[in-house]
Amino acid sequence: MGIEDFENGCRSLLAVRKKAPINPYIITCDFSPALIAAIRAIFPESAVQIDGFHVMQTLNNGIRRDFKYYGAKLYRDEINELLGLRSYLNVLQEKRKHADLLTSDNIPPLKKINPSHSGAKKCNQVIKQLLFLLTTQDPRSFFITFDVELKKLLKEYGENLKEFCDTLRSKLPKRKFTIKGRNRVQGELLKKLKTLCLKFRKPLKEEAREFSKKQFLLFKQPEKVTPKAETLIDEFLKQHPTLREYREMTLMIGEIYRESYNLVDGRQIDALTQKKNYSDKLNTAIMTLKKYKSEIIAFARVFLEHPELGKACRANMEWLNKRVKAPFKASLNRQGLDHIVNRLQLQLGCEVRNFIN
Repeated sequence: MGIEDFENGCRSLLAVRKKAPINPYIITCDFSPALIAAIRAIFPESAVQIDGFHVMQTLNNGIRRDFKYYGAKLYRDEINELLGLRSYLNVLQEKRKHADLLTSDNIPPLKKINPSHSGAKKCNQVIKQLLFLLTTQDPRSFFITFDVELKKLLKEYGENLKEFCDTLRSKLPKRKFTIKGRNRVQGELLKKLKTLCLKFRKPLKEEAREFSKKQFLLFKQPEKVTPKAETLIDEFLKQHPTLREYREMTLMIGEIYRESYNLVDGRQIDALTQKKNYSDKLNTAIMTLKKYKSEIIAFARVFLEHPELGKACRANMEWLNKRVKAPFKASLNRQGLDHIVNRLQLQLGCEVRNFIN
């Protein structure tokens, strides 16, 4: 905890207490240790509560990091491998500009591909199978061998490579087998191999985009889930069953704010466990929730003791904080004070008084 942050917090709270000399039942804040310590120093009689918004935000940000790693493992790594193969083919194209015929010495080796990545693996095998054609010198041998290799590919991969094979076969000369014709077809071969990489990469990118869109449904609490959203969540979890535990985790912590006050005891936080397969960010979030368990559930005791308090007293002020911060972010703190005050008045729709001076 920074001493400066603590002193600034105390100074601000003392100014508040001076203007409004009351002892609130409960004071809401975020996970800032400096602010919590300052509140306890200036308002020792009040209960300190960490509001639900920041509790759920901390947990869900940790879960999002795990989703990011999951998506990378499922889609991004294979997409990067396919991009790597395309870059490899670009290198070969560049080499062909300076030499009519490549040799086995100036063709770099292919990088290893993860065996579980079917698309990248298939693309890698096709490139490896046809790569020697770039070093074939005799035009007649080149075209005869090329035709044989295309037939092998068609037999091995079927419909997946039919368009690829048919397109390349249409480029073969009908009569004369010349060096010029060989060079032209070798160039076409590299182009079509790059197109093949794109063909396998495109559906992966679409799936990754859909995953990014639908993953946010897992953070919705039951009261905000429509029948349509519920169907989408079920379909998404059937497709990615390993993410079910994260859905259950966020629902379990959200339960703290749904159950009646006399049942709130923090058992949901106790049930959270750190795991090796979780990201560091999620494990840190779980540790933070456990550390501040008493502050997270403080609202239940206060509202039981004071039933006259409305539920709105539990609400966080984050929506207002964002509107207050907006003019400062927009100006990067480089504008004059009068201009910032005017922007705040416009943003908040109310009178803004300057206490800085």
